[in-house]
Amino acid sequence: MEGPRGLKARELPSAAELTNAIFRRNSPSKMEDEFPALFSMGNLDNMRVFVDAGKVVSLVGMSIKDAMIMGCKIRTVNIGAVCTHPEYRNRGLSTRLMEDATRRARRNGVQLMLVSGSRGLYRRLGCINAGIYRSFYIARGQLGEETGEGLSLRKYEEDDVVDLVKLHQSEPIRFVRPREEFSALLAAKRLCDLLSETYVISKGEKAVAYVCVQLPPGKEKPLVMMEFAGSRAAILGKLRDLMDEVGTASAIIESPSSDMGLECLLLAAGAKHSTRGFMGTVELIDPKGFLERIDPYLTEIIGTDRRGELTIACRPKPPELRFRYRGQKFGVSGIDRITAFFFGSLEGQLRSLPEEIKGSAPELGQLLAKAFPMPLVDYGLNYV
Repeated sequence: MEGPRGLKARELPSAAELTNAIFRRNSPSKMEDEFPALFSMGNLDNMRVFVDAGKVVSLVGMSIKDAMIMGCKIRTVNIGAVCTHPEYRNRGLSTRLMEDATRRARRNGVQLMLVSGSRGLYRRLGCINAGIYRSFYIARGQLGEETGEGLSLRKYEEDDVVDLVKLHQSEPIRFVRPREEFSALLAAKRLCDLLSETYVISKGEKAVAYVCVQLPPGKEKPLVMMEFAGSRAAILGKLRDLMDEVGTASAIIESPSSDMGLECLLLAAGAKHSTRGFMGTVELIDPKGFLERIDPYLTEIIGTDRRGELTIACRPKPPELRFRYRGQKFGVSGIDRITAFFFGSLEGQLRSLPEEIKGSAPELGQLLAKAFPMPLVDYGLNYV
């Protein structure tokens, strides 16, 4: 048996066969069609595999992407399509592939790993549920009759892609997504592993927003908006028409907790809201590199003088952060707590970390609370 190693071009059909057998057993859909960024000739080395007698028997899919978070470019790796043929299970193959994928990600300058799952395999490797997001529920009857005046709503067409790229670029929290990839992801019509459609909202000839929605399986179910960009007022203004277009009477809108503009509009309309974590698990695999990437963000938040007085030491093994400010100090140990410190977490004791810092180092804790937790990118079209 060969591996862990990258996939070879001639093995791509075998990789598709394995993942379809595991994830699409009773479905006419094909993984290679739904996840074009993953199952592509340009991503072969990021498909980490074990191969036996010419057949792919275990696989961990990687998609290495840059993401923008509040003006800072972060290198990420999305992990998905993790599977092993039933006859080869309980041999530790997935664990070895995940360890191999993590090493490869670090060699490629990745700071942040996002995994579309929460199984014990990922937990054992240090992944947690992190991030703070808002889920809003709104019914059609809560939206006024005279909404969206002067705006039009229609399905996305291929010629719209440049307008969507520009709107997407205006978002402070997003994946960096080249035009070709954007086109391929939209053509796949899958959003976080469910059937989707994308709509463009225009004012006159100008596109002012777009929304990507999971289509509801029935009229009694809501549409789910999981990626959008552009004018929040325009999105809310055409939300009633969007519900009519897809044949439902309600909507769920997912957003980062930092999107206060959207939150204010939806709450004013009477939407109910709840809080959730990331749709999977997260691990900050290079805390030192991450700190270097976000230093401009941190300096803007706390100011140049205070940043000059704040020292942050990062130790790799065991993972530890040490903060010192005006005689006060505090340490965060363990990659789970470090990940939760930067992005927040709703999990158990991890959610109390901010209060823990303030309790032991009040002035330092108040300073750090201005910047952390910071928003975490959400999957949208980049789900794998």
